[in-house]
Amino acid sequence: MIIMSRIDERLLHGQVVLAWLKAYPVQEAIVVDDDSAHDSLKKMLLEMAVSGQVKVTVVDEEEAPEAIKAAENKNVFLVAADPAVFLHLLEKGIDIPNVNIGGIYDKPDRKQLYTTVFINDQIKQTILDISKYTKVEHRVVPNDNSVDIISDLSK
Repeated sequence: MIIMSRIDERLLHGQVVLAWLKAYPVQEAIVVDDDSAHDSLKKMLLEMAVSGQVKVTVVDEEEAPEAIKAAENKNVFLVAADPAVFLHLLEKGIDIPNVNIGGIYDKPDRKQLYTTVFINDQIKQTILDISKYTKVEHRVVPNDNSVDIISDLSK
């Protein structure tokens, strides 16, 4: 069962491990990232990021539904870099109770929305589409107050 999901272009890193995985105790972290799933070094680095605290499964987007189903009896932390991954999973009927927008970083075609969230029109629309299926919020760390990103994007 997915108990926490996060969009973060850094995927698994210190903040996720030290803050999120402590606030949301899970048995498995599923990373959905095509690039990392097909690169053994990236996969190994993601596994090392959690220092053996939880099982890490790195899959591409096509494999994700099967990996999520295989972990349905565990508490799962789901993370992807691209908001479109979550939209595709939701469209396929995967139950994702909420999506945290954590880190979408600065690039030339993006405008800053929050300290760690930079968006363009495509990202904005994808996040709005995700909200048709599930709750969407922004928090950098678990102790932050939840920000209603959909309200901010709808202005």
